[in-house]
Amino acid sequence: ADNTLVILTSDNGPVLDDGYDDQAEELLNGHSPTGPYRGNKYSAFEGGTMVPAIVRWPKGVAGGQESDVLMSHIDWMASLGSLIGARLPEGAAPDSRQRLGNLLGTDITDTPWVVELASNHTLGVRTKDWKYIEPNDGPAMIQWGPKIETGNNPMPQLYDMSSTKGETENVALIHPQVVFDMQNILRRVRSTAATKLP
Repeated sequence: ADNTLVILTSDNGPVLDDGYDDQAEELLNGHSPTGPYRGNKYSAFEGGTMVPAIVRWPKGVAGGQESDVLMSHIDWMASLGSLIGARLPEGAAPDSRQRLGNLLGTDITDTPWVVELASNHTLGVRTKDWKYIEPNDGPAMIQWGPKIETGNNPMPQLYDMSSTKGETENVALIHPQVVFDMQNILRRVRSTAATKLP
């Protein structure tokens, strides 16, 4: 138990109304499964994309730490591979960054950015302080679950994630340079991905 690394995590975003008659909403008793975040599973908003994680390894991780470091599940392959000294095959996990220190609590440096893909195929970019959601003409609500926001909007969306307002105030028009920088991240990612296609 002391020398085994245990990571407890989940799929992205909770969902309450997904068509099942399970009384999920009625049994909440005031609990908010997304915490302070907007959106649910299937949404481009943070409540649909953020993933919790608990790491326990008494011989390798100091207990009692709490972290809001920005990283991605995709980074776990390179990070855990590094932990055991694995050599990944050529071309394996091309998007995975070695962020082992983030998992072990020895490095609180955020990954520069994470690209997110919602179930509506809308791409977003998350940095420590900002969240950008690219324009999309799709419906504002999930068609089969009308209580779930998709994040679709024909205008670019930019949210200051360091603000207490979270994703309630679109500040894209106030911060055009940040929007441009986020769009450039997506442009470069798409360009890199296109060169890797067979």
